[in-house]
Order: sequence, then structure tokens, then C-alpha cells
Amino acid sequence: MEKEKNSLGRVLWISKAAYSAISKDELPINIPALLDSLSAVLSHLNDEKEPISKLLGKLKQEIKTKNKAFYPKVKQYFAKIYPILDYDFEKATRHVPAMIYGNDTICAHFVNGERDKARSMCEAMKSYPGFMFGEFTALSDKQFYDLVFGYYPKLYEKDDFMGEMKYLFTDEAKK
Repeated sequence: MEKEKNSLGRVLWISKAAYSAISKDELPINIPALLDSLSAVLSHLNDEKEPISKLLGKLKQEIKTKNKAFYPKVKQYFAKIYPILDYDFEKATRHVPAMIYGNDTICAHFVNGERDKARSMCEAMKSYPGFMFGEFTALSDKQFYDLVFGYYPKLYEKDDFMGEMKYLFTDEAKK
């Protein structure tokens, strides 16, 4: 369990760096490939046959080959001695499906040529890993959602972005 917790923490920090780089338009190519790779690894959370810890090497290779410019930004997270801060693993586990959903949505917008919209979504998503690491303890889960994702329906009519995942930010989701 501790190995999986550490591995998920690494992927969360890599995701945060990816969202930040994408929102700043620092990654010129292969953005969907990067987000798909992150989603693929996240989808193996607590998988007994192929846990995240066994996929970090593959993720590292994919980033090095498909996103060479991005690799130096996240190289440290692949080091064996990189310490992961303690965080609420159960909370993060509940929110992994939303991260995958967010990645898929962002990829769809990039593929459709809606780069500004996708970068705006990455701007919001870059706060998500920090939320799981407890960086927003002054906010309730609902307040975090409203602050970070709640403005999308106002900004982009007909696009609620993370609206389908809003239930994760309620008291019911914690049960």
C-alpha cells in the first residue's frame, strides 16, 4: 500500500507539472499523448497485476520519447530517493476517476482545435493535485469545486467541464 501511495503521489505531481506547462503553452506538441499516458497510469491505481508503481518506468520512457522538452521538468519525480509528502490516499483514490475524466475532456478539446479552452481547463486542473495533497485545507471540498471548476458554465456556455464529477466534492462522496 505504501508503495502505491508513493507512486500515486509522484504521478499527481507529474500531472500538476503537465497541467501547468500546458496552461502556459510551454508544450508545443504531443499534449494528448502526455495526458493519455497519465490517464493510463492513473487507471491502474490499486491494480494487483499492474499497479502504478510498476508503470512509472513506462511513463518515464513515454515522456522522454514523446515529450522531450517536458521531461526535465519532471525528472526529479522519477528518482528513487524523491520523498513524497504525506497526503490523504483515500481522498486521492476517490478523485482519480475525475482526473482521468478531466484529461479525456482536455484531450478532446485539443483534438478539436480548441486549444484556448483546453489550456483554460489545464489552468483549473493544475490545482487538483494540490487539493489532494491538502494545499486547500481552508476550503471545504465544495468550496474548492466552486472556486476552481464552478465558473466553467459561465465562461463557456454548454460546457460544464467537471460538472459530471461534482458529486465527488460533496459530503456524500466522503462516505
